[in-house]
Amino acid sequence: MTASLYFSPTYTTRTVVETIAKSINSTLEAAGKPAGGFKSINVTTPMMRKETPSFTQDDIVVFGVPVYIGRVPNLIRDYFASIQGNGAIGIPVVVYGNRAYDDALLELKDIMQSNGFRCISGAAFIGEHSFSYTLGGGRPDAADLQKATAYGEEIAGKILSGYIIPDNLTVPGNFPYRFYNAKSSENKSIDIRKVKPQTDPEKCNNCGLCAMLCPMGAIDATNCAEVPGICIKCCACIKKCKTKAKYFIDPTYLEHKEILEKNFTSPRKEPEIYW
Repeated sequence: MTASLYFSPTYTTRTVVETIAKSINSTLEAAGKPAGGFKSINVTTPMMRKETPSFTQDDIVVFGVPVYIGRVPNLIRDYFASIQGNGAIGIPVVVYGNRAYDDALLELKDIMQSNGFRCISGAAFIGEHSFSYTLGGGRPDAADLQKATAYGEEIAGKILSGYIIPDNLTVPGNFPYRFYNAKSSENKSIDIRKVKPQTDPEKCNNCGLCAMLCPMGAIDATNCAEVPGICIKCCACIKKCKTKAKYFIDPTYLEHKEILEKNFTSPRKEPEIYW
């Protein structure tokens, strides 16, 4: 089986890893070496994480996560660490919003290797930043997906050629991993952990879509204006709301968003691949 496994609140990571995994699968099938078909495994919401997938040495898994402040999303990390590879070929992929991916790719690769995945390669792609419509706006775009398709073909080619998978894939990053912290305009650490989205009562029709999409189950499905749980600022509730009823007003959060947009909207970053 060739699988895409992803945590993707705003769908950018899903788009990248599914493109890579489908390309691997189709290339192997075209060469007469089927890998057991393609499977998409979405672990974004609490309901989707009620069961933990596991794999075998015959599987190929493209494992994707968005980058949150230079790291693997911390509140989901323990769940990721429970997914067993059992000798499966693994491809760690991180998707970031045109700032930097810092230690995220190294961290994801370490999680996978510790859990029995044989990491043949790793990559960092760009997707629209969860906070913004301008940071990595509209990405992954056609050029990104063309590179993702070519990357999948290259991975399949390596597998078909009998490529020897390294015991420890080398990717950028530092250990200990960076601390989760955002910065103010004065370059001071700021804490946005308690920041939660607001709801415009004139726009909200209480459809429940935001509650269904929330990766932390933080939004009250019976009253979508209430957010009693932990918010990780994935912004799925904001970007996917059909009536544009959700928004942030916290000045610290808005300042951080403005700094990111000012400093990292350009130049355009490109995907990076490691073997």
